[in-house]
Amino acid sequence: MSDLTPEQAKSLSKFLGNITEHSELEALALITREGLRLAFSSIPGYEVDPDLFSSLSAVVVQSGTDAISTLGYTNMLEVILRGEDAFIILSDAGRYFLMGACRKIEDLGKVVSVFRYYAGEIKKRYPQ
Repeated sequence: MSDLTPEQAKSLSKFLGNITEHSELEALALITREGLRLAFSSIPGYEVDPDLFSSLSAVVVQSGTDAISTLGYTNMLEVILRGEDAFIILSDAGRYFLMGACRKIEDLGKVVSVFRYYAGEIKKRYPQ
């Protein structure tokens, strides 16, 4: 969070804490559009490399953006990748992206709502 003041970084950390309080995510990252990890947290026992988790977002964001623009649409806001037993969500948060992972498929709707709210708040407070 090097381009943020200490106060902004502290405020952003609160947002991330609120996301984990209001969802059952197993991993959460705040990343740049290029896939650089600014913040990462995961529950104990969730085995994932934070750098790999974050860098995967760059591929997904770029693919989603390309797909949206190829179809003539604009402003990709969200990507959800759902497997049989887990999902990953990426939400546009202005100059950042939020990325979360969860194995509780039944929580997908709740996580989407939480991400949309906090991504919107981050986007408003930390514009590009």
